[in-house]
Amino acid sequence: MAEPRHRTFNTETTHTGSLFWITTRYRTQTVGDAGTCDDVVGNPTGANSLSIYRRHRSTPVLDGTLYYNGKVVRRCTAYPMGYSVNYPPDPRTKYALPGLAECNQRAWEILAKSNPSSPHVNIPGAIGELKDLPSMIKGWGRGMLRDAAKGYLSWRWAARPMISDVMKMCKFVEVANQRFKQLRNLRDKKTIRERVGLGTDQMVTTPTRVTLNSDGAIIYGWRSDVFTRKTWGSAEWKLLQDSVVTIMEDRELIKLLRRTMLGINSYGALEAAWELCPWSWFVDWFSNCGTMLAASNNSVGCTWGRLCLMQTTTSEVRITVPDADKPSWVTLTGDFDWRVVRKDRQVVYPATPFPTASLPILDGGKLSILAALAASRR
Repeated sequence: MAEPRHRTFNTETTHTGSLFWITTRYRTQTVGDAGTCDDVVGNPTGANSLSIYRRHRSTPVLDGTLYYNGKVVRRCTAYPMGYSVNYPPDPRTKYALPGLAECNQRAWEILAKSNPSSPHVNIPGAIGELKDLPSMIKGWGRGMLRDAAKGYLSWRWAARPMISDVMKMCKFVEVANQRFKQLRNLRDKKTIRERVGLGTDQMVTTPTRVTLNSDGAIIYGWRSDVFTRKTWGSAEWKLLQDSVVTIMEDRELIKLLRRTMLGINSYGALEAAWELCPWSWFVDWFSNCGTMLAASNNSVGCTWGRLCLMQTTTSEVRITVPDADKPSWVTLTGDFDWRVVRKDRQVVYPATPFPTASLPILDGGKLSILAALAASRR
């Protein structure tokens, strides 16, 4: 029976250094690793949630001696800086755990990308897109701004998809061999597990000037926080009992594989029809309609299970100390290494059987498309 479990670990150690300045004083800092782990035990055949938190902190210490008229005025011996009492930020301050709505959309995305029935190259869609090529280049030479906009749109909607299809065709034999092994495993009543990438993100804060130490020696530095996130998903697939694949020989399996990978079936035609609809790409910005169509492709006849969404978020503190921002008699022994790593696994499920709306972030790619469309229309 599944039961939650909570564990902690701590390998942090304390270090004490001294500063002589009129009198001798001492300061202690903590360095090392600490963290927690929350998981589930007693459910080896099911999908289980997981949350790991790990904090690491290592801070340089001050060493050096200042003389005046041959006498020792100040001396630092492995003396911790005053800034060492601070902790690195939690990455969840920038990247929170996905909520219910986002988990639903991610579940459909995982199914779409890991689907054994998904085409490698959609031939009906590629043929249908050729009709848009003349209209994309029509009207060139009517102005520099319009030519730039049409050039970008032609690259985005005509040239780049064609190049992508050509590159996929170059890897067709390699991918076909992998997919054939998958179909054969499914036919032999084996469960396959697929892992798909869902993107990475990074955020870097503006460097700020901070006071690292003011006791015995005034030291300044520049601090910036770097937040990163890597997201991926996994799903298990197995064949339905009534699938025709169960009675296919290898020769028939290869024929099915070719039709599936080229999108030459009713599911591929449906996806191509959606892609060729005017402004379907704009609709997909605000909904997951295209993703749901790809996830619903079931030409092989499979069912999925153990759908998981994973992400690793990291926050890292980067501190630099220019030579001009510290006294010449002080040296920094060691390096700044402050970071927090979170690893989370969530069990997700496509709870909503119809497209859901969302408000996308207009990044540079989306804004450039809208700007090019506006320039070409005006």
